[in-house]
Amino acid sequence: MRWLDFAVRADFSWPNRAVEIPFEGKFVMLRPDTDELLCTASLYDDAGTTFDTGGTILSRFLSRLAWSREGGIEVLFAIGTNQTDQPGRLGRGTYGLSGWASVEPWHYLYLPLPASMQADLALALFREGLSLNSDPLAFLSFFKILNVTLSNGPAQMAWLNSNLHHITGGRELDRLNELRGLHADLGNYLYVQGRCAVAHANASPIAHPDFYSDKRRLHDDLPLIQSLAAIYIEQELGVLSNSGFLQAQRHSDLTSPEILFPRAPRNGRVRYGPYQQYIIKGVSDDFFQE
Repeated sequence: MRWLDFAVRADFSWPNRAVEIPFEGKFVMLRPDTDELLCTASLYDDAGTTFDTGGTILSRFLSRLAWSREGGIEVLFAIGTNQTDQPGRLGRGTYGLSGWASVEPWHYLYLPLPASMQADLALALFREGLSLNSDPLAFLSFFKILNVTLSNGPAQMAWLNSNLHHITGGRELDRLNELRGLHADLGNYLYVQGRCAVAHANASPIAHPDFYSDKRRLHDDLPLIQSLAAIYIEQELGVLSNSGFLQAQRHSDLTSPEILFPRAPRNGRVRYGPYQQYIIKGVSDDFFQE
């Protein structure tokens, strides 16, 4: 098959027309939903691909996109097609739709290029955490990111305690301040009452799915561990967030391979590419306004 097609539901604004994005020597097409069709992300390989190979590449793309756009992407189902000009049409069926609006194609797209398999794994776990419809399991996905390089509990607890000062605002800071009045060792609390309580079912403490107090506590802790996982990815694995990348590139010539720009639509599709090839008039002027 030439196309591998994922039906997806994104937790961020999606382009309102088809866009083509180069990725790992191939290209990915994103298409919006319609009255009859679901949002799709499709990988094209002229030499042909498989669900295992193409699905891995497309999933890796989605993880980088989720990190860049700061929202989850749920894959609903996959199909393969063999057309040459366009991917398959994936019917809406009974699947729920994203609550986010379709928008004009992004005037730039930051797709990080992780330097290691460890960073790739961390981004995959981060997308998983963003996309899960379960606070306890999302908490575990975010916490597992620390385990990418920190092999045991003491190392993970020490890292957490050493990096709490990076939490500076939002719901995560509110929760951090609340927990400081309840626990002397917050690294231990997040590890034992969070990570271990969710992962284990044969020793106390256990995060019981039917105990509302456990569900509420993990719901309140989720923004904090998500923020700490993002800090870990940036500091320990070298993958900048979207805002961190923009700050680092503020005085550059915008030629980083991690940033792509759109060019004028052709055949109804917007194609992204590097600055030198695809820059369109005006985009460099308002690039740093977003």
